[in-house]
Amino acid sequence: MKGGRMDMTYADRKTKTLKSILTNEVKRELSKILLVQPLFDEPMSLHTTIRVGGPADALITVLTLDELRKILSLAKEYKLPVFVLGSGSNIIVRDGGVRGVVVKLQGQLSTITINGTRVNSGAGALLKQLVNMAADNGLGGLEQVVGVPGTVGGAIVSNAGTAKEFISERVLSVSMVREDGEVIELSRDKISFGYRYSNVLEFGKVIISVSLELERASPEHIKRNIERLLEQRRMTQPINIPSAGCIFKNPPNGCAGKLIEMAGLKGFKHGGAQVSPIHANFVVNAGNATAKDVIELTELMRKAVFEKFGIMLEYEVQIMGED
Repeated sequence: MKGGRMDMTYADRKTKTLKSILTNEVKRELSKILLVQPLFDEPMSLHTTIRVGGPADALITVLTLDELRKILSLAKEYKLPVFVLGSGSNIIVRDGGVRGVVVKLQGQLSTITINGTRVNSGAGALLKQLVNMAADNGLGGLEQVVGVPGTVGGAIVSNAGTAKEFISERVLSVSMVREDGEVIELSRDKISFGYRYSNVLEFGKVIISVSLELERASPEHIKRNIERLLEQRRMTQPINIPSAGCIFKNPPNGCAGKLIEMAGLKGFKHGGAQVSPIHANFVVNAGNATAKDVIELTELMRKAVFEKFGIMLEYEVQIMGED
């Protein structure tokens, strides 16, 4: 099976674009609320790290808490789904796209401030930006998320990190806005964190900021550690090819990538998607892949591992949207 390919023509792999659920009235209201004009019927393939996905009814950039509250109010009034995108990593959007409103947090919702060893970060800030700014100020403790191409808010939802340390170990509190616009602050002890898991979205609709407690260290030492970890990622992960990151969670006492490799699927191609020849728990867009290619390949991987080892792998990536 290794190196095999299931041939499909482009016509076979095309999927129809589904009709937007946004009325012209809603589109006008969105345009009035936002400082950055919304993008309607925007291909999500342009905004996901694996470069697949059909159109979002509306992709919007929110710069302030006031804007976010107004968007949530509008969505509630018109019964529109709202999804916060982050950086587009750790997600596969189906070819039919996303109905409703996809939100990117920027501006005031992506600012980072430092006071001693305490760091407050907007949920829309990139993890890379947070790690580097902390290092410049002699603050360590976030090195284990270096190289993760996500936002701070997304890192909290999925409890980003490694077996050595997860971001949850640095969290003091998380601020969120509820669907009715109320802002709440959750202390660390109110949130349940686990491996690639948190229950934070049970408390509110959107994370807006996170408070972290870091530790003093020399900037030079932190930056050497960061470079060492980045080099390790470069050697063991397909960082220069479009992917969504690790597809599956590691099972208890096991490694998803090793199981997939032992099932004979490392390098296996399906349409435009491929199990990475570098790390078998990554599916890469090897050229013009569709979401259908990617999802069918991930299911082949799960089936092969289950048939060989009796282990059903659990998705780490989020699969969303319409077929």
